[in-house]
Amino acid sequence: MFSLLHKKPIVVKDPYPYFIIEDALPNEIYDQLEREWPEQPLLATEPYDNGICYRLKADEMLKPGVVSEMWRKFTEYHTSIEFYNEVKYIFKDYITDIPNVENTLSPRGWDNGNDMIGTDCQTVMHSPIDFSSRTPHIDNPREIYAGLLYMPYPEDDSTGGEFQIHRSIGHIKRVNKNGGREVAIENQGSIVKSVPYKRNTFVMFCNNSSNSVHSVSKRENATLHRRSVNIIAEYNRVAKKSMFDIEEFRQ
Repeated sequence: MFSLLHKKPIVVKDPYPYFIIEDALPNEIYDQLEREWPEQPLLATEPYDNGICYRLKADEMLKPGVVSEMWRKFTEYHTSIEFYNEVKYIFKDYITDIPNVENTLSPRGWDNGNDMIGTDCQTVMHSPIDFSSRTPHIDNPREIYAGLLYMPYPEDDSTGGEFQIHRSIGHIKRVNKNGGREVAIENQGSIVKSVPYKRNTFVMFCNNSSNSVHSVSKRENATLHRRSVNIIAEYNRVAKKSMFDIEEFRQ
C-alpha cells in the first residue's frame, strides 16, 4: 500500500509541528479510494457531535467485507508500526522513544489489553451545515499525532471547511472535556495557516503541547457531506503517559 508520506514532507515548527502534502496519493490510488468510498456503512454508524458527524473506525474498517479491499489495505498500513515509524522519523524528537514499540502498538479494537499505543484510521462524513463543526480546540493530551486527508465529492462546489492552525495566546492550562476541549476566546489567538478543503490534500500535526490549537472553518453553500480520513496515534490508558499536562474539567 502506498503511504500518504511517500513525498517526505518538510515539517513547519511554528506555532507547533505540522506539515501539508498536496496530491498526497498517486491519482490512480486516490481515484480508486474515491470510487469505493464506504458511504453506506459509514452513514449506518451512530453519529457524533449532535448527529452531524459519522465515523467508521479501524475496529470496523479492518474487518473482512465491511469496506473494499483497497480501503482495508489502506487502513491496515496507516495503522501499522511501519507508518508510525514513518511519522516518528518526520517529527523526530517531538515523539519520545517507546521500548519495544513494534510489539506494543495496535489498531483501535485490535489490541491485547496491554498495548501502549493505539492507532486509528477513520473515514468521516460531516453533514452539510452552515456553521463550524469544530471551533478552536485542542485534542486529547494522550494523542501523539493526528492527520487529515480531504476527499471532497468531485461535484462539491461549497467553500470553507478549511483546517486552520492557530497561534494561541498564553499557556493553555485548563479545558472543558465535555465541550470538545474548546479553547477560551482569550487563548484562541490568530489563524496562521488555512489548509483548503481540497482533493487529495493531507495535513498532519504533532500534538506536542497544550497550545496545539486548531479549528475548521465554516462551510458556505454546502449541500454535500464533508468527507475526510482521520489518521491518529495515541497512548492507551495502560501506558499512563501523555504528550502534555492539562487540567480537564466537565461542565
